[in-house]
Amino acid sequence: MDASNYPEYYRQYIERIPKGELIDLLPFSLNEALKTLVMISEEKGNYAYEEGKWTIKEVLQHLIDTERIFCFRALAFARGEKNEIAGFDHNEYTAESKAEKRTMKSLLEELKRLRASTIDLFGSMDAEMLGRSGTANGKKIGVDQIGYVIVGHEMHHVKMIEEKYL
Repeated sequence: MDASNYPEYYRQYIERIPKGELIDLLPFSLNEALKTLVMISEEKGNYAYEEGKWTIKEVLQHLIDTERIFCFRALAFARGEKNEIAGFDHNEYTAESKAEKRTMKSLLEELKRLRASTIDLFGSMDAEMLGRSGTANGKKIGVDQIGYVIVGHEMHHVKMIEEKYL
């Protein structure tokens, strides 16, 4: 996959993705993530490796929030949306998420259900829809590219959890 075709900010995610079709990579990346995430205790879920950093639960909520937002963008562009979609402040979303009040189990179950829905969404799109693009957060991006960003974003954060939290 050529990361140079993506907005600069997303290259760090795209470069992590193994070769493959999006519809195969979506379940693959979740299954790989769950190998690490299911082993994290409730207590550890509230851990942040440094003052001011997100807890593991907050990282999981961030993955959920971001996947939902990216799926909306993909749907909008696939349906021909011409208006720019505004960006979002992931730090503000995380601060307001109340992830600390959730259990690890509830977060992981939601992530699994969301991914099934994401697979349904991208699986329902034909080549024409996947080839469409639009502007979000000031950057032009293709529908199919959004799907790959979802995969790479998840892989990035799971690797960070493995390296800095566990």
